Amino acid sequence: MKTIFENVTRMVPVIRVNNRDLNLAFYTETLGLKVISEENALAILGAKTAKTTDDARLILEESPSMRTRAVVGNKKLRKLVIASPEFTEGFEATSPEGDLFEIVPASKTDKSDDVTLLDVQLNTRNVKDSLAFYVEGFELTEKNDTVKLPFGKISYFASSGEDLTANPDGVWDLEILEFRVPESIDLATVSDQLDALGLDYYVDKKGKILTVKDVQNLELWFVK
Repeated sequence: MKTIFENVTRMVPVIRVNNRDLNLAFYTETLGLKVISEENALAILGAKTAKTTDDARLILEESPSMRTRAVVGNKKLRKLVIASPEFTEGFEATSPEGDLFEIVPASKTDKSDDVTLLDVQLNTRNVKDSLAFYVEGFELTEKNDTVKLPFGKISYFASSGEDLTANPDGVWDLEILEFRVPESIDLATVSDQLDALGLDYYVDKKGKILTVKDVQNLELWFVK
């Protein structure tokens, strides 16, 4: 399973929200992101230079209160840390949905005009089990409760909360971590390895998307 993460090119968080327009104002005006596309319930965001959905860095999915609710207690999503070329000083800001972001100025030596996701920080009831999903299941390395990825990291923090293992389609919280992979990756081979690990998963008929849930019910999507 190490191979699938070695070939991932990007991690894109998908956050379920109540009011898309209210949140988009925050993401564009406060965080300096650009709306690339709005498709049905989805709003796809990226850097100011983004042109297509392939440039996505963050996705919002609107889910009204008639079928979704606010999280009781702490959210799974503790904080997202993002490097941005739009700012010269770092800051923290909280979205209308209560999601915390830390903006880090892009390095002066880095001439990229892109936005980079540096760290996905998650609350969990059991740090050991959450880390084991990646370390034992996918052979990734861990240090100081952080899983190292070729394109960023996932950090875990011990916490408590009624909805830390809630199904992601029922609450306003981090819903999906989407991992982009090249067309050359054979997701059927990956699914064979998931069988060996005893993990439940789904692969679409075209072999373009593989989904699996971690120990907190957070969905991981590997997408071509």
